[in-house]
Amino acid sequence: MEKVIFTDIDGTLLDSHLPDIKKMKKLVEKTLESGAHLILCSSKTEPEQNKIKSNMDLHEPYIVENGGATIVPMDYFKKSKITSSKIFQKNYIIETGGTAQRINSILKKIKNKHDIDFKGVSDLSISELSKITKLPRDYASRMMKRKYSETIVQIDNKNFPKFASIVEKEGLKIIPGGQYFDITLGNDKGTAVKVLIDIFRKEYSNNVIFFGIGDSKNDESMLTLMDFPMLVQKPNRSWESLQMNDLQKINGIGPTGWEIALDLVLKY
Repeated sequence: MEKVIFTDIDGTLLDSHLPDIKKMKKLVEKTLESGAHLILCSSKTEPEQNKIKSNMDLHEPYIVENGGATIVPMDYFKKSKITSSKIFQKNYIIETGGTAQRINSILKKIKNKHDIDFKGVSDLSISELSKITKLPRDYASRMMKRKYSETIVQIDNKNFPKFASIVEKEGLKIIPGGQYFDITLGNDKGTAVKVLIDIFRKEYSNNVIFFGIGDSKNDESMLTLMDFPMLVQKPNRSWESLQMNDLQKINGIGPTGWEIALDLVLKY
């Protein structure tokens, strides 16, 4: 039985407040040594995830920008043909989200028509984004390279309900994150996860089991598709409230909880 783990990054594999790449690398190594497949599934961009993957020596498919696209190394699947994809730098790019250009065009119309002040990543310089997010400039630069979504980093809370209503009427989707929220053209993590699950099932003749590890609301669409969904604790030791009956709540925060979840996977 092939084991496939779909995981969020921030707040799960990586602590959101005190990121420890060494700890993450140990968890990734432990996972791969067990023979399990490890699929990163995050709101992070391709450059952000590539930076992480290069530190991990991780040669696996990964999902970017909340299901905007799935990137699969061309030599990864031996039997399954991947259709409806682009090829770039020895990877298949399976696009399941609309373009950031289209999203930002709609957001610009909303801003011009309605009295709502908000700022997305595309409205800012690298210096401004670095200052708002408290991220180093090179991190902010990778965050800005969005192809399938826009991240809203500033909006007055009292304007949010009106903003959310207008955005949804325009056919966009709001995806809550840890500190900020993303806007897509209707896709979420589950959109891309479904595609990859189908490929894994074909590759291994259905002899595969899917595990999911997340920590927040934007992981719900991913976790609902798993055979064994798991939720780690937030820094205040609470669990996100998700509408799922078979969810395994892990008694551990972030990477500590992730390691406990991995032990459950390995014992399965």
